[in-house]
Amino acid sequence: MRGFLVWGAFTVALAAFCFRRPQPARIFIGLFFGAMGLGIHGALIATNPRSYVDFAAHAPWGIYRDIGTSLTEPNPLAFGVFMLAFETITAALILSRGRLVKGGLLAAIVFLVGITPLGLEEIPNLVLAAGLAYLLTQEFPTDAWTMRRRRRQSTSPRRGHAVGAKAR
Repeated sequence: MRGFLVWGAFTVALAAFCFRRPQPARIFIGLFFGAMGLGIHGALIATNPRSYVDFAAHAPWGIYRDIGTSLTEPNPLAFGVFMLAFETITAALILSRGRLVKGGLLAAIVFLVGITPLGLEEIPNLVLAAGLAYLLTQEFPTDAWTMRRRRRQSTSPRRGHAVGAKAR
């Protein structure tokens, strides 16, 4: 129950962030998906790929148990690599621009809704999916890397000008 409450509070805060500040929320979500893909799935692949099977086997709904175990049991390592690639690619799309962002957000929504029946702790995914659905209504003409580069250029001193020097 504690995991449900913690994850629930996080998803509510993140969904609110999506509505209040869509651009920074989109960047955070992209980085979050990247961290989850590389960090969580990377760690599971390296240490215990069988945990994918165990997670699927404990799904509360029989149909999800059956589908989950049929996908993970034959080759848990391959499933983990697929999940790592999926979440990392989704992150890159979300951090991209234009239609690519929308594709990444849609993939993230389908993923979040799709894994919700795997357990009680996953139910707050629907709240986060709602925040991402709102982001689908926004325009993101600039990718995260360009935004970062522009921000760094606007805050760094220009060549030939010392910081704090007076113009003549």
